[in-house]
Amino acid sequence: MFSRLREKIKGKLGGAPVAAPSAPLAARPPAPLPVRPAAQPSPPTPPVAVLAAPAPPPPVVAAPVAVAPPVVEAPAATPIAAPSPLVRAPEPRLETPDPLPPVAARPSSLAAAAAAAARSSDKLMHADMGSTDREHYIARAKANNRDISTIIGGEGVNQAADGEAFWGPVDNESSRAKAHGKLLAIDQWECISCGTCVEQTDKVFYLPADAKATPIAQDGPMDLIQDAIEACPVTCIHWVKVEEAADKGFATGNEPDSPRPE
Repeated sequence: MFSRLREKIKGKLGGAPVAAPSAPLAARPPAPLPVRPAAQPSPPTPPVAVLAAPAPPPPVVAAPVAVAPPVVEAPAATPIAAPSPLVRAPEPRLETPDPLPPVAARPSSLAAAAAAAARSSDKLMHADMGSTDREHYIARAKANNRDISTIIGGEGVNQAADGEAFWGPVDNESSRAKAHGKLLAIDQWECISCGTCVEQTDKVFYLPADAKATPIAQDGPMDLIQDAIEACPVTCIHWVKVEEAADKGFATGNEPDSPRPE
């Protein structure tokens, strides 16, 4: 077998001698693997004593502290001073209507006396103190430098251009109130007995001694009545309805005990 193989190789190599194969190598035994020395057992670890954790101390519960209730001090009593034996405690006053102010304490009675003296000496403020006809209205207006254009009617009820009724020749607030049925009245609480109304016309107003003024005529001269209303210092002369005069106690001269001049 080897000879034929040698010839084939020789033919391929051009006749070059081929070295005879060497004897087969003896199979080498595999190198022995290194043997790892067996691990020596480690000495046993001595058991570690596991200490149990100490139990936590029981919670300390504080004993309840008794809280004393707050001390509320009573307010100190205000000492009440004993009334002085020399000071008399005021007595309770009952609400009663005050009486009419005394006329004697009013200096206005002098004005009434002056008005009477002026009339007695013919020093009159007007040409006539009581007549109600048209001619005397015109005479009084001229004596006092007044406009006579308001003297547009006659005696009794008349009608103005605006349709309103008025009483007597002159058209003013008093004559219109009179035409509407109102009464001339004096507030006795407000009157101070000054006599100013009597100075205007003593035919309409009267002032008794130590008393309040009162009307004595409801149909007197409307111009002089209006003068008295405007001249009154306390505005106590009014034209009011009949029931209002009775309710308020105004003097109208129609009362049974109404004073009259002698």
